[in-house]
Amino acid sequence: MITREQFWLMTDQARLEAEYMVDEKLEYLQNVPLEVLQEICLQYRYFTESYPDTLGILISKTPPGKFKSLIAEILSEELGSGNAEAAHLKIWDNFLISLGVNEDRLEISADTNNVNLLKELMQLTKDRSTAYAIGLRGMGGECLCQVYLTAMHKNMLNNSYIKMNDSNIDWTFWDIHVGEADIIHNQMVRQAINEMVDAVPTRINDLAAGYHKAKQSWDIFWNNIYNSALVKQA
Repeated sequence: MITREQFWLMTDQARLEAEYMVDEKLEYLQNVPLEVLQEICLQYRYFTESYPDTLGILISKTPPGKFKSLIAEILSEELGSGNAEAAHLKIWDNFLISLGVNEDRLEISADTNNVNLLKELMQLTKDRSTAYAIGLRGMGGECLCQVYLTAMHKNMLNNSYIKMNDSNIDWTFWDIHVGEADIIHNQMVRQAINEMVDAVPTRINDLAAGYHKAKQSWDIFWNNIYNSALVKQA
């Protein structure tokens, strides 16, 4: 069994590798035409749509304590804290529409491979151990997602269309997700996981396996987005 310290060393190393790889991979956003940028952003929508439901499943599996309360708070924020107009899916759709995506496309454009991948992640969250599900979605959804969003935002800002139309784009989603709030979330998740692992040290191996699966799934998810955009560009 790995130790808690070894686990965090592994996840920190994986995150550093992901930050380097993802930033390099998403550099193409600086030069793609608007149609490709729209398609890439549209495909990310389906993660945003599925994430709250998966968090709900994770909460139902998690024992009472700091982690359960924290994930419940994150879920509430995802759903707008009682205000449907502030739900993160809604504000992502506002961003898409301000980017010129036709509203009629929002519900019908999901890449089939990613639909199946998101269904698999939801099923794994249901079926596997609580520790595995926490690594998969509590850490994978909350912590690894932020790596991709940060790189996406940084490179997208250098796109010529974005530069020329910055003032017409609804940046609300990005103001929430690329900045201090998400960094604080990540720190709080880490502290809450430490408490769970200290209480039951044997959880650590399943936690690591879930995190590894999350990283693998994120790589596949974004490769599918990239390939889908290229096909529609051709």
